[in-house]
Amino acid sequence: MRTWVGIGALAGTFVVVMAMGATAQAPKGKPATVTGRVVDNVCMLTMGQKGEGHRECAIGCDKAGVRMYLLDEKNNQMYAVMADAPFKDPNALIRPHLEQVVTVKGDLYEAHGGLKVIAVKEVSP
Repeated sequence: MRTWVGIGALAGTFVVVMAMGATAQAPKGKPATVTGRVVDNVCMLTMGQKGEGHRECAIGCDKAGVRMYLLDEKNNQMYAVMADAPFKDPNALIRPHLEQVVTVKGDLYEAHGGLKVIAVKEVSP
């Protein structure tokens, strides 16, 4: 009987420790406001294309499923753009502003390798 109580206590402790570890590792975004140009990263990175003259191409890339990025031209920093919840289109809020300078409010995440990702909540021109 004593052995079973010990095993039960050990199992209970294991479950609690695992649950705490899982919740402790969940990344948290920091509220952020970023001003930058909404860019088609495929054409920008491979051909240097950006700006109002590239807008029609960016619309085509968006329709093809290319994820847009936010380029802070003053600080030479690119931000991947994601939706603020699962199963949402990451480009939905920025789509009307392709290749234009906007201010984005959302949550900023810093991923492995230095990648900065902003979960878009609000966009203003």
